[in-house]
Amino acid sequence: MKAIRKIKEGPGLEIVDISVPGPEDHEVLVKVKACSMCGTDVHIYNWEHPWSGGRIKPPRTIGHEVCGEVVEIGDEVTLVQEGDLVSAESHIFDGKCMQCRMGNMHICENLKFFGVDVDGFFAEYAVIPETNVWKNTPDMPFEIATLQESIGNSVYTVFSNDVTAKTVVVFGGGPTALFAIGILRAAGATCIISVAGSGLHLDIAQKMGADVIINRHEKDPVKEILALTGGKGADVFLEMSGSGYALNQGLKSLRPTGRASILGLPTKDVSIDISKDLVMKDISVRGVYGRKVWDTWITTSRLISSGKFDPSPVITHRIKLKEFEKGFQAMKSGESGKVVMTP
Repeated sequence: MKAIRKIKEGPGLEIVDISVPGPEDHEVLVKVKACSMCGTDVHIYNWEHPWSGGRIKPPRTIGHEVCGEVVEIGDEVTLVQEGDLVSAESHIFDGKCMQCRMGNMHICENLKFFGVDVDGFFAEYAVIPETNVWKNTPDMPFEIATLQESIGNSVYTVFSNDVTAKTVVVFGGGPTALFAIGILRAAGATCIISVAGSGLHLDIAQKMGADVIINRHEKDPVKEILALTGGKGADVFLEMSGSGYALNQGLKSLRPTGRASILGLPTKDVSIDISKDLVMKDISVRGVYGRKVWDTWITTSRLISSGKFDPSPVITHRIKLKEFEKGFQAMKSGESGKVVMTP
């Protein structure tokens, strides 16, 4: 089969021929119908920290977002059968540590990842442990089913606060931020403000349901948000860019006793005015990582199935597996939403 792999340490990836894997007793073999790119895949392509320097041990098939058809099951598998359409939770958890026993499998103490610690899904076939399989409804389009892992990050972030009838500002123009806007609309937020730096991303934000878009290169987001809210500030702030500058702006645009959820991962230390922007405003700050397994998947699936949330406007590129270089170039340019590949 064809697979996109990190063959050696350093930048770049290759598409190569490797053997189709066989499932063990508690695993399923899927024929990949669609897989989608994530910012993590770009970091791996570029061989950037923390993936360089020992975390990934080449050769490794990358990719952690997938939709596939089950073509073979291990002897002990009972959850799915051949012909089922499935996706995968990318966090491989042990089910034994303290966090797993507390229901926090997404922050398992011995967490591993598809496409990083074990072979991933940028291939024609892939093996998934039964514990990581999510069974999709048979009518869900392949390109939507593969996005659920990514959408789950947005679902978890949005619902970490009460957003109903709230003014919510979303900083960031990547897919997780754009998905969040659609989820906020479905969840009943009354005013959704999108702050980003790309015309393409702001256009998609409008399609996803943003009431107000602010180009951070053209206007001061803090002044604009305060003006829109009568000087009071937003009720909820979602930081989904990984920018320390955005984090500071978001906190300053938040009203006293407001709530902030931070999903973005800054690559450098961030300095904030804790006294003025946190303590004296009596705000609540929540760090958000990944998705709750399996709570978030249930919510994500129901949102999509309800028809009240349509993630398709976020897909900007649809390519074949062999065209993966085009996908990575689009991602690295900053002028893309979600890139979906089909074998």
